[in-house]
Amino acid sequence: MRTLRDAFWAIVALSLASQTAPTAVLAQSMPDGSQPAACVGLNRDNPVPLDSRIGRPDPAIIEIFSGAGASAISAHELTPQELTIVKRALARLPRLHRDVLQHHLRRLSFLDLQPGSGSALTSRAGLDETRSQFDITLRASLLDESLTAFLNTKEARLFEDDGSGFSVEFDAGQSDALAYILLHEATHIVDQVLGLSEKATGSFRADIWKDLRTLSEPHASSLAARTPFRRAPAIPRRYSPAFYESLRKSPFVSFYASAAAPEDLAELFAWQQLASRFNQSLTLTVRDREGFALYRYEPLKAPEVSLRFSEVQALLDRYEQHCGSVTKP
Repeated sequence: MRTLRDAFWAIVALSLASQTAPTAVLAQSMPDGSQPAACVGLNRDNPVPLDSRIGRPDPAIIEIFSGAGASAISAHELTPQELTIVKRALARLPRLHRDVLQHHLRRLSFLDLQPGSGSALTSRAGLDETRSQFDITLRASLLDESLTAFLNTKEARLFEDDGSGFSVEFDAGQSDALAYILLHEATHIVDQVLGLSEKATGSFRADIWKDLRTLSEPHASSLAARTPFRRAPAIPRRYSPAFYESLRKSPFVSFYASAAAPEDLAELFAWQQLASRFNQSLTLTVRDREGFALYRYEPLKAPEVSLRFSEVQALLDRYEQHCGSVTKP
C-alpha cells in the first residue's frame, strides 16, 4: 500500500534535483559556516495573508490520501471558529517560515476523512517537481485534536501487543496538535527552498546522515533506527524501555525523526519552536500492566537534542537579524 510518506518522498526525490534558489541570498554564512541565510523576496507593501491561501485541494491530492488507506474523503470548509484557530497557528510560525510561505505556499487545504496512514501532506503544487509553489493538506479533525492524543495514536503504530501489559504514553499537556503539525509541514517547505537537509556538510546532517535516507554510524545500528518508521517490524512492547533509552541517547527528538533527513529537520524545528517559544513540555512514560512507571524521560531535554535545538535557534536568530527589518511578520 502506498503511504503518504512514500508519496511525499517520491515528490522530494524529484524536486531536490531541480530546487529553485531563494529570490535573494545574503552573502554571510550561518553560524556553523555552512548554511546561507536567505531573505525571501516579498511584496512588502501589500503582502497576501497566509490564510487567503486556504482552499480546496487538487483531486490528485485526494487520490494520494485514498491510496494511503483513508476513506470517505471530502474537502472541509472551515467554520469561522476554525478559521480563527488556523490564523492563530499561522501567526505563531517563526518569521523565516512565514516569509517562505508568503512566497512559496500556494494552497492550504483541509480534508474530512476516515484516517488511513497519515494526517498531513506537503507537496509541490500540482505534483509538478519543477514548480517552486507548494500545497499543504491536513486532516481536518486535527483542528480539534490534542497534541497528546495525536502523539499517542501515532506512536502506538510502532508497537505490537506481546502480552506483557506494557503501555507507552506521551503527555504534552493541554497543547493542540495543529501548531505542531503546521510547524512540521511548513519546515518541509523551508527545507525545500533553502536546501537545509540537502547539504551533506551542513550542521543538520553532518555525522548523522550519509544521504537523505541513510544514517551514519553509530546511529544506523542503534535501536532508535529499528522502528517501523525505518521499515523495521513492529516492536514488542516489552522492549519499549530499551528502545526509548536508545532514542534518549541519540540526536533524534522522536523516532519519526529517524525516518529521513528532511523528517529529522522538520521534527527538530517544530519541537524546538514549541519548547523555546511556547514552553511546551513533553514526557514519555512506559508503564507495566499495573500502571507502575517503568521508564520515563523528557524528549525535549535529551542532551544531544538540546544541542541541536541551539543550532535551530542560531539559524532563526540569524535570519531575524538580517531580514527582520526588511520583511513584515
